[in-house]
Amino acid sequence: MPDDTSPIESRCPVCRGEGRYAFTGTDRLHDLPGEFRYAECRECGAVYQTPTPGPEQIASFYPEEYAPYRPGKAKRRNPIERAVLRSVYGYSHLDSGLPGWFARALGSVAYRDAVPYVRDGQLLDIGCGGCKYLLAMQQLGWQPRGVEFNAFAVQTCHEAGLDVFQGELRDAAFADASFDLVTARHVIEHIPDPVAFVGEIYRIVKPGGMMVLKTPNSAALGRDWFGTDWYANDVPRHLLLFAPDNLTLLAERAGFETAVVRTFSTPKIVLN
Repeated sequence: MPDDTSPIESRCPVCRGEGRYAFTGTDRLHDLPGEFRYAECRECGAVYQTPTPGPEQIASFYPEEYAPYRPGKAKRRNPIERAVLRSVYGYSHLDSGLPGWFARALGSVAYRDAVPYVRDGQLLDIGCGGCKYLLAMQQLGWQPRGVEFNAFAVQTCHEAGLDVFQGELRDAAFADASFDLVTARHVIEHIPDPVAFVGEIYRIVKPGGMMVLKTPNSAALGRDWFGTDWYANDVPRHLLLFAPDNLTLLAERAGFETAVVRTFSTPKIVLN
């Protein structure tokens, strides 16, 4: 097995810095064969798979039963959620029956990952999977579209009446400044070229629009505790692991201004 003296030939996909050996892991979730080597950038701290796998190999990492491909449906928002969205995030068309002062107080500590409402806002969700998020945002008044690689998941979205492109973001060839909001939730860690990916998002976001990225935090306590067995390593599907600093660096180099960076945890992430 490689050790920390083994040469790292590939450069960091985030900043092009030199890497040092981090760990070698195996697929704990789907038992794909093989060992996969990861490096840590000496400059920005990003953790990345090396060598970078090609498109066909990446596609082979995702079995048919991969959880995000399962069909989804939007849940009905409870009165507290609707109150916070109405009073804090501008969803004035939602009715909750709860006082605004209560919602504003609650919104300072809960539901902090909600996005401000844009009337008839154009939303793109990259890696939309079984369309649960698109349906939820449609319920809230957004005009949703999606991009998804998996054919089965795309079919599910089409059957739900949603406009979803099958393939990679760059191949969708959206016009400049098309969207008020672009979301990529637990997607960027699967992308071999994150610089090009975020650059393309910047091109298609309207001036004053938003990009929302969600990804595991390589600086999390769970990773310190469990090392190569940490659930969110998700070897080999996670090609990269970001921390807040290098994710911010990636976004700002593409031209974005960072509005907020938040971390959170769940028992699943910490205890697996």
